[in-house]
Amino acid sequence: MPIRIDSSGRDTPPVKPDTNAHELLTLLVDHPDMAFTPRELTELTDVPHSSVHKTLSRLQKKGLVRRVDSYWAVAEDVAASEIANVVSLQQIEAVYGDDAYGDDDGWVDDVQDLGENA
Repeated sequence: MPIRIDSSGRDTPPVKPDTNAHELLTLLVDHPDMAFTPRELTELTDVPHSSVHKTLSRLQKKGLVRRVDSYWAVAEDVAASEIANVVSLQQIEAVYGDDAYGDDDGWVDDVQDLGENA
């Protein structure tokens, strides 16, 4: 019988969408090889300067970002995970990118009608 190996105990994502934390983390994840000052993060996002420090501190406690002198960057393991996801998606595209069902919607005409309750 298979067992679940993800024992992090978190059922919800560590950052909720449409929050300051999400906006800052998104920017940092999009630039895993860069570190930004709080002022730069304010200029590049809609997060108020007064909220940047507090938000970054909370993200750091969750292990999602790291501080490098007076700069902030995505945590190394988070960056590695994101890079792995991109590589995986690129591999899927390379293997299945020429899928006939993805290129031509004409096959839909040949599908049997299962009725309105299907």
